[in-house]
Amino acid sequence: MPKTNDLTDVMVGKILILNILFHVLSGIFTGVWIADLAAPTGQMTLLTWLETIMSAVAIAAGLSYGSYIALTHIPTLPKAKRNQVMGIFVAAYVAVAIMLGIASSSVLASASGEVAHMETSLTTQTEATQARQRAAASLINRSSVMNDCVSSAGNMSVQEVGTGVYSGEGGNIGQVATALTNISEGCANARAAIFASRAKLERLFFRIDRLLIDTRRVIDSDMERHEKMVAVRKNGENFTRLTREVNDALPVEAVQAVADAMRKDWLAAGLPPSAAAAITHNFDGMAEELTEGLDDIAALKEEAIPTMPVVSNMAYLALYPEATIAAIAVGACIELIPLGGILLGFVMVTQKGTGGGGNLPRPSEVAPAPRRVGRPRKT
Repeated sequence: MPKTNDLTDVMVGKILILNILFHVLSGIFTGVWIADLAAPTGQMTLLTWLETIMSAVAIAAGLSYGSYIALTHIPTLPKAKRNQVMGIFVAAYVAVAIMLGIASSSVLASASGEVAHMETSLTTQTEATQARQRAAASLINRSSVMNDCVSSAGNMSVQEVGTGVYSGEGGNIGQVATALTNISEGCANARAAIFASRAKLERLFFRIDRLLIDTRRVIDSDMERHEKMVAVRKNGENFTRLTREVNDALPVEAVQAVADAMRKDWLAAGLPPSAAAAITHNFDGMAEELTEGLDDIAALKEEAIPTMPVVSNMAYLALYPEATIAAIAVGACIELIPLGGILLGFVMVTQKGTGGGGNLPRPSEVAPAPRRVGRPRKT
């Protein structure tokens, strides 16, 4: 039995040493995490170095002392109090381990999280650009409808002035001709706005494409991590500015105004019934073509412009779990393996104590006390 007790002491000692190594590692990761918080730009001062070193030492020493207490002092308590104290210790250790595990994981996941963050931002910006390019192409393609509108409204106005065919007998020829002329001029103005915006949009999309290509080059480059993030964020700010200009250049309002003018209640506006019916018959189809999908383009202009927000290393764990799952696993192991060692050592020491009270032999092995022999009687 003494050999078994000695083996238990050796195993508990090894567990304590292993836990101390893990606690030192946890303290180092916590120090790096605190350094990122205290000096996000990477410029460490004497004060930040002091904060980082003292925090790392405090974490490592505190966890190591906790392991020592759990393996040496708690098992010597009476059984009722021992189980209660150990339960409190495990609950407190798990709470601390979760926080330190997240901190360690965030340090390990910082590099992969930054890459995932930049890649996601670039993908979002590319998709937003492609959506606006499709919207711009859709608006530019409506210029053919504008051509039909200008031609049709102009011809109808000429016919009305010459023959009064739409106003009918006794109708107000001047009023009907003026309404048709206004429609023709509105379509011409909208067509001019589309052509003017097309040239501006082409220039803007060219600059955005160059910007996205430069962002891809920066992400794939061998630049220092902090410099790379700064460059990508700067490109993100330029992307936001250019995209805002694209939104302003999309001629949604001009197209909508022409469509509303075509769908005007001409009868309520004072036109004769025959003229109102003719205008409605000729321009309702054009108005339908102009407004098809226009609400989606207007909603696109109101959407938030994608950029690259500044997030912490800890946020990467929640935003990009696929890229940081390995770091999460390593951080959990760093904090939970010592807890497993503490529980194993606690059980071993407890069993040792109940089995024989240290180096003392078991009760069954205690040698029987010698019988007391009295003095012989005198004869």
